[in-house]
Amino acid sequence: MAALTTAEVCDANTGLLVSGDLRVLHPGFKIYGRSRAFFGPIVTLKGFEANVLVGSFLRPRGDGRVLVIDGGGSMRCALVGGNLGQLAQNMAGLVSW
Repeated sequence: MAALTTAEVCDANTGLLVSGDLRVLHPGFKIYGRSRAFFGPIVTLKGFEANVLVGSFLRPRGDGRVLVIDGGGSMRCALVGGNLGQLAQNMAGLVSW
C-alpha cells in the first residue's frame, strides 16, 4: 500500500471528518521508529502514566495492529521505552501521548 498524505486521506473521507470518526493527529508528535507511515487495525489504551498497562498489552503478539496510547500527556513517566519497544516489534505502529 502506498503512503497517502494527510490531505489525501481527509479529501477522500470528508464524511468521517464531519462525524468525528476520523481525526488528524496534532503535528507535535515525533517519530522514533523506523516507519513514518503505517496502518492496521487500531487498539486504544488509556491510562495516566500507566506503562504497566502498556506492557501487559504488548506481551501477546502485535499482529500488525496500531496501538494508540492516551497517557494523559504526562512528561513524568515514559509509557514506552527500550524494553517495551522491543515487545512492540510485531505492531504496525504505536502512537503515544
